Parts: sequence; C-alpha cells; structure tokens
Amino acid sequence: MSVLSQITVEPKPFSSDPITDEEAGAMFRAALNLFRLWGVTDDQAAVILDLPRRTFARWKSGEVGRIGRDGKARQGKARQGSPTSWGYIKP
Repeated sequence: MSVLSQITVEPKPFSSDPITDEEAGAMFRAALNLFRLWGVTDDQAAVILDLPRRTFARWKSGEVGRIGRDGKARQGKARQGSPTSWGYIKP
C-alpha cells in the first residue's frame, strides 16, 4: 500500500545579482545548441528569444550585440523545459 507524506519545501532566496554579459553570451550559445537538438527553426528561435529575425540571424552568425536585462531573463527561461512546454511551438 502506498503512503503519501507531505514535505515542506522552502523556496530559494531571491538573488538580484545581474547576469553578466559573459554569462548571457554563454546562455545564448547554449540556447542555440538546444534549439538545434530540438529541431527548432530560426524563425521559432527568434520568437522564443523575442528577437527580430534579422537580429537573431546576425547574432547566430557570431555578431552578438548587447543583450539587455529582459533578453538575459528570456535566455534563462530557454534553458528550462522544452519549446513545446512553453507554448511557443506546437508538438
């Protein structure tokens, strides 16, 4: 017989430390690799990262520009789950 036990989980304390430009660049490269493995098209990737298609293409080719705070946060989200779980891409 299975028994369920309630456990108490404390959330991690909020950290307001900003993501550095170096970390953002590494997250962008990791996101590109994940998108490739998941079969995400460039158009879909641009939507996920909320970038204009031309900007995404330029950044993908190696000409990464300034990544703002919101862009860094979106890249952090791109590492969690899969594109279909975010609702951007239909399975």
